[in-house]
Amino acid sequence: MTTYRLVILGGGAVGKSAITVQLVSGHFVQIYDPTIEDSYRTSISVDGQMIALDILDTAGQEEYSALRDQYMRSGDGYVIVYSITSTGTFLEANGFREQLYRVLDKDLSEDVPIVLCGNKCDLEADRQVQKSEAEKLAEEWRVLFFETSAKNKINITESFTALVKKIQQLKGNENKENTDIKNIKNNDNNDKKSRFKCNLI
Repeated sequence: MTTYRLVILGGGAVGKSAITVQLVSGHFVQIYDPTIEDSYRTSISVDGQMIALDILDTAGQEEYSALRDQYMRSGDGYVIVYSITSTGTFLEANGFREQLYRVLDKDLSEDVPIVLCGNKCDLEADRQVQKSEAEKLAEEWRVLFFETSAKNKINITESFTALVKKIQQLKGNENKENTDIKNIKNNDNNDKKSRFKCNLI
């Protein structure tokens, strides 16, 4: 079974752990207990194929920033979570993305498998971040976007399924590029060999 390592990022109290536990165990965690680092393992079906997920739920607090660097390096895909009831956590999301690109030593124009999740969409009366605003940001970043509710299990499985598909797509492109480069090198070598071939008469 193919295994992907996913890293959950986002500010404190946005529901990172609640999303993860809902996906893994199918229940909602009501009590907020700040996470330093928790690891979960589950599997989901993607296009009829079972995919194993190693999920790392990271700390949102700034003091654990250095620890997050280490986790970011090990990920295949990333979930950046904010709360629709907190503009502050939405603004923080960009900081997590910039930290991720810095750690991965990538340019912001490069594709990284990321899903942006606006959690707590069940709390519509307390909404501070408009869906259109988040959709615009996701479009700018060229990442996947879902509004989720860990409490009501809205778009939880869908978010992770879409992220796995994105990982597979990018890995497929990477493999194709590597194969193309290999073929170009082989063709160059063959050309050189044919140029230096002796003809015996």
